[in-house]
Amino acid sequence: FFFFGAPGGGGPPPPPPPPPLGAPPPPQPQQNTTTSNTSSSGGNNVFVDYGVYKTKGALKVKCVKAQFERDAGGRSVLKRAGGILFELANSTAPRQYDWGNKSSFMLSATEAAELADRMAANSGCSFFHDPGAGTSARGATNKKFVVEPMPDGSGGLFVNVSVTSKSSGNGGANDGGAKSFHSVPVSYGESAAIRHLIVYLVPRLMGFDELFTAK
Repeated sequence: FFFFGAPGGGGPPPPPPPPPLGAPPPPQPQQNTTTSNTSSSGGNNVFVDYGVYKTKGALKVKCVKAQFERDAGGRSVLKRAGGILFELANSTAPRQYDWGNKSSFMLSATEAAELADRMAANSGCSFFHDPGAGTSARGATNKKFVVEPMPDGSGGLFVNVSVTSKSSGNGGANDGGAKSFHSVPVSYGESAAIRHLIVYLVPRLMGFDELFTAK
């Protein structure tokens, strides 16, 4: 008998016998994979947006989740509906955008649903917001969101956001103040992606998905 390594010594152990012919391969150890678009248990560590980047400007579409709270009976009750936020910025250089001076406009679930239907029909729509409505700042800032089809019939559209801020509260038509305007052309494919996002998100902005996912 010949020993190439004493028992318990430093020699390598003998290899395992090969599996029988036709037997399945041995199981492999699983690996944990984390991706940036995988939600955590609370959903607070995930940041997702859809961006459209053009020569003169860019826009981002973001989702603001609905908020829930517990009532005295321990039930989860909708506290505030969510919305779809559009952010637009002008270009400062190739592939660079001035997000520090962006314009933003958040659509409610109802407005977003109307936008999706208008986009499907290749027609325009507009919405007006007064962030100070119901307060002493009423009329101080006015926002206008306009979507209009491209005239070339390509199926694309223009997304426009204008913001007007008055310098005083007298409400005069010529009251000086800051004005901004952002416009981004969106191709047919990009508009289709936005429309599909809206259709998917609208019931969730209203909180109806909680009826099926809440434990």
